[in-house]
Amino acid sequence: MKKTLLALAIASISASAFAVDTSSQNSKNDAMFAFDPMHKDQFSVSGSVGVGGYYDTGSKAFYDDWATGLTLAVNYRNNRIVGYFETDLMLNYATKHDVAANVNTAGWVNGIESGPATDVDKAWLGFDTGFGIASFGWENDTALDTIDGAGDNTYEFGANVGDAGDAFNVAKFEGSTSGFAYGVSYFETKDSHKASDKGLSGYVGLEQEMFNIYAGYEKRDDADYDVMTVTGNTTLGALTLGANFWIENGDSDDLSGNNADNKKETGYYVSAGYSVSEDLRLAMGYAANTTEKNNYQDVDTSYVNIAAMYTMAKNIDMGIDIKQDLEMFDEEETHVFAAAYYYF
Repeated sequence: MKKTLLALAIASISASAFAVDTSSQNSKNDAMFAFDPMHKDQFSVSGSVGVGGYYDTGSKAFYDDWATGLTLAVNYRNNRIVGYFETDLMLNYATKHDVAANVNTAGWVNGIESGPATDVDKAWLGFDTGFGIASFGWENDTALDTIDGAGDNTYEFGANVGDAGDAFNVAKFEGSTSGFAYGVSYFETKDSHKASDKGLSGYVGLEQEMFNIYAGYEKRDDADYDVMTVTGNTTLGALTLGANFWIENGDSDDLSGNNADNKKETGYYVSAGYSVSEDLRLAMGYAANTTEKNNYQDVDTSYVNIAAMYTMAKNIDMGIDIKQDLEMFDEEETHVFAAAYYYF
């Protein structure tokens, strides 16, 4: 899943001022279905401007992969009616466009032309039940995406379930009560109803002051594919520890449901973050993954990444993340990501 500007902002050391609030809260009005006339005070608009990009030793190219641009977000609340809309205005660049290169080496660089692009990243309307938000999204996160990666304390290169992310026509219920978190969603994988697969995902979790732990599951209708994951984190003063574990069975792109390779991926990612000061945070992580296929030798991959995140001002922060492959099927590479963001 590509990280949009909003996702990067949420992952950064300062909390995003425009991250949508999906927590259930009591309405100011006792009437369950009260709806006031629409007014500008029911809307809040915010956003970010960012510049960033990647470099890796495999392609020897600098490229953006949609890290540079402008994000605008609109929150809406009218008693129990809630909504959210987010759009990204992005500038993609790459110093190399080698369509003949190995697709396993910085594959997103190959054939991608530099230039502007726009994307409606999220758009949904919902109802606050008091126990959670019931919503329908034309495009939105799945339930699994909420907890996927909860153990990542780094800036960009944390590892988690590879296929969780934004989906289309997402019907979702999500909330938390007395320290218990829960969510379930039904979704489509593409913006084309005919061409998409349908899926069901959900999670349960325990959220406490010192630790959070979640268990999630996803299943597709047509593809022979399912995911199980456990994620969590704990805070010990200035030190935060986290871990992601996952098992992916089958191929998420196999709409026939007859995956002859019977692929299975088992992986984990552990990370630690330490606040050196109020402004500076350091982190590192380690990832390992095993891919098994019928009639193929198992493939083991692993890497380590280190990151630094710095808050320059209340609404300006920046970070860098460096990833070094340790065990790869093909050539080991070094990847670098750096970005800076201004929030308004």
